Order: sequence, then structure tokens, then C-alpha cells
Amino acid sequence: MVAQFLRLKLQLTANLFRRNPWQVVGIVIGLLYGMSITVLAVLALVGLRFAPVAVSAPIVVIGGSLTTLGFLVVPLLLGVDDTLDPRRFALFGLDRRRLALSLGVAALAGIPALVIALVALAAVVTWSSSPAAAFVALLCAPVTVVLCTLLARISAAAAGLLLNTRRSREAITAIVVVGVVLVSPVILVLGNLRYGAAGAHGAAVLATVLGWTPLGASWAAPATIAAGDAAGLLQLLEALVVVGLLWLAWEALVARTLVTPARRGRAQEFAGLGWFGRLPATPLGAVAARSLTYWARDVRYRVGVLVVPLTPVVVLLVLGFVGVPAKALALLPVPIVALFLGWLSHNDIAYDSTAIWLHVAAGVRGRDDRLGRLVPVIVVGGPLLVAGSIVCALLYGDATAAFGLIGVGGGLFLTGLGLGSVTSARLPYPVPQPGASPFQQPNSSAGVAAAVQSLLFLGQLVPVIPAIVLAALGLAGGGDGWFVASCVVGLAAGGVVLGFGLHLGARVFEHRGPEILAAALRA
Repeated sequence: MVAQFLRLKLQLTANLFRRNPWQVVGIVIGLLYGMSITVLAVLALVGLRFAPVAVSAPIVVIGGSLTTLGFLVVPLLLGVDDTLDPRRFALFGLDRRRLALSLGVAALAGIPALVIALVALAAVVTWSSSPAAAFVALLCAPVTVVLCTLLARISAAAAGLLLNTRRSREAITAIVVVGVVLVSPVILVLGNLRYGAAGAHGAAVLATVLGWTPLGASWAAPATIAAGDAAGLLQLLEALVVVGLLWLAWEALVARTLVTPARRGRAQEFAGLGWFGRLPATPLGAVAARSLTYWARDVRYRVGVLVVPLTPVVVLLVLGFVGVPAKALALLPVPIVALFLGWLSHNDIAYDSTAIWLHVAAGVRGRDDRLGRLVPVIVVGGPLLVAGSIVCALLYGDATAAFGLIGVGGGLFLTGLGLGSVTSARLPYPVPQPGASPFQQPNSSAGVAAAVQSLLFLGQLVPVIPAIVLAALGLAGGGDGWFVASCVVGLAAGGVVLGFGLHLGARVFEHRGPEILAAALRA
């Protein structure tokens, strides 16, 4: 049975390259990105072969501990498409221990296991200057691979048991987004500090502590031996004990999963028609009501909206740490928010999934569909940009600068909406399915998503360049007239792009209805 599961895993991996060309392109890009990181890690470990133990040990132990932690945290927080979920085999009547063994061995044939195996073997080269340390590193390599694989399998299975309801996924999503925003400035500060002897001592202490934890024991054992301390054998023993305990936990989790049905969230009851009862009973009103409902209730939209105000916070913190004056930073939030607000609707059709058939079958006019989908963004973005421009101008110290911010921000916003109306109909790419984790991006979306997003960001900036130049002249002391001119030029350019984009996007939607539906079915 182990051989059958191993063949199944290899076949599933090979099937990734039998999809349509865009999906294969996305997979290849992801693999190349992962390979580049792996190669850099391997080269770094090989280069540490010539460094003193006092330098190489903290780097290997801390980096290895973070890598092991990633195998535990990533499947739990971000979710994975677990094709070998134990629950899938519940009806086959397989022995739970044999099933646990088969799934564990099959997981070793995956790409993450291969990556960590290469890194663990590169660590053998790191400690090759000491025969004893190299021998212990060679023993630790398979222990590390099994440890990381078991952590990933346990984390993925636990996520399947605990996080398969909508509310639990939404809670984890909020934690991830807020956590990234809070941690990013801390990492930036730590990365820019000038570490001297005190910093090296702190890293050594941290490595010593991590070396006696389950995360870092297998990484620290050869380093301890290389330093001339036989306690490295105890760390190796600790790692073996941890692997044994994890195996028992994996067997117990498989047994529990086989007899535990998927959790179901409590159904929510809503009274009335909501936005459908408030907006006109027209095709445009119906599309707008549906869009407003999705933006209010769908976690995939909520993440996009949450990222918009958090992005300028991260950017301002980064620029503040590198010494950009606070007065200049006051001018940045509005253009950044406008850029992302205009970008939000660029792939809106894909979020409908197969429900787009309603629009195609009902013969909804392209103009009604294109404009109705923009209603939530316009309702929120328009007042936000005006109010934000006034506040940022006051913080800058020149109230008339609000006109320049409105011109630049409004131009970026309207241009993004116009271009997004075209790309949403012409170049939709796969997104997380309704009810799925917003971070669980389909493998097929990487290549085309990167191309569409890059094209849209560039397209948003080009028409607004004249408004940006005029606003810059006003900031340089040219007079308030430059700010007013920037406002007029920016809004005019954005309005022209929006009008043209709505017209072209409507025509594309009407002529490509079957293709849009076919793309939704393939995703």
C-alpha cells in the first residue's frame, strides 16, 4: 500500500504539468522562484564551511529553526490544497496505522520535502571541516526532513479539522494580515541595526536556546559537536525523540480524522432583501446590489479592502526608518490608497466563479455589468480620497496641496477603474473559490496574475504623469495654481480613461460571454 500511495503522489505531481498553458506557466514560475531560494540557501550553507564555528553556528541554527517553524505555521495559517487528506480515504476501510505510514512516505516525495532535504544535506558541507560534526550532520539530515514533513502533515490535517468553517478562516486571515503589518517594521528595524559584539552575543544566546528546542535540535547538534561539546549527541537524541512523538501524534490525528466529519459553521439568517431592496430594480441596480453584498460579506473582498489602508502604513514605516522627512511622508498615503483602490476591481469577474453564468444567460448588457461592479469601490473610494487629501494636506502644512492630492489620487483611482473594467472581462485569472481561504491562490494564477497586475499598475501611472508633474511644481514653490491645474488634469485624464475603459470593457463582456463562462468553469 505504501508503494501505491507513493505512485499516487508522484502521479499527482506530474499532473500539475498537464494543465492548460497558463497554468503550466504559473507552476513553472513558482517552481523557479522556489528553486532560486533553495539554491541561495544551499550556496550560503556551503560558504559557511569556511567561516568560524562561532559565526556559522548561530546562522545555521536560527535559520534552520525558522525554516522548521515555517513547515508548521504555513499550512495552518494559509491553508493548502491537501490532495492526500486522510479524510479522502475514510470510505476505503484502510488500517489507520498503514494509512498513516503510507501518507507519511508519500509526503516525502513532495517538493517541500525535496527542498528541505537539499538544504539539510548542504548543512553536512557546512560542518565538513570536522569529521565528527559532519557525521552527526549526516545523521541529522534525514531526521530534519522527517521532522519538517511530519510537522507540515500534522499542521495541514489539523487545519482541515479546525479551520474548515468560514468564520475560522476569516479569523485566521485577519490574524495573518495584521501580524504581517506589525512584524514587518520590526524585521526592518532589526535588519538595519548595526550589530557589534553585543549583537553577536545575542545571536549566539538565541541559537543556544533554539538548539535545545524541538525546532532547532537537529540543526544545532552538528554545530555543538563542531564546537567540541559532546552535548550535541543529546540534541540529536532530543530530535529523534521529537520525531517519535510527532509520529504518534500523526497516527492519532489520522485516526481522529477518519471518523470526524467536516465541521460546519452555523447558518446565518438574514431578513429582507438587503441591498437588492434599496437599489433600483434595474439590471444596473441588481449588479450593483450583488457587488455591494459580496464586498460586505465575502472574506476574499474583505482581505483586499483590509490591505488597502495597511499598505501605506507599511510603506510609511519603511520610508520613515530610512530617513525620509515626516513632512514628505504626509503626501504619500493618498496616492498609494488611490492606486490600490483603483486596482481592486481588475479581476472582479473571476470572484463570481461559475455564478457568472447568470449574467451571460440573462443577457446583461456590458455597460450595466461593468458599471454595476464599480459601485462599491466608487462609493467607498470617492469620499475617502477627498477626505484623505484634505487631512494629508493639513498635515503637510499647505491646505491648497489638497487639490494636487485630489488630482493625482483621483487620476490614479479613475484610471485603475477604467483599465480594470477591461482586464476584468478580457484577462480574468483564477482566484480562490468562494468560501476558500483568500491566501490559497490557485497554482494556475501565478503567471497570468503577475502579468495582468504589472500591466495594470503601469497603466495607472502613465496617464497621471502630467498631474504628478504639475503637483510637484506646486510643491517646489511654483504657486497654488499648479495644484489646481494638477487637480483638473488628473481628474480629466482619469475620467477619459474611465469612460473609454467602461465602453471597451462593455463590448468585450458582450462579445466574450461564453469565453468568460468557460474560464470560470476551468478555474
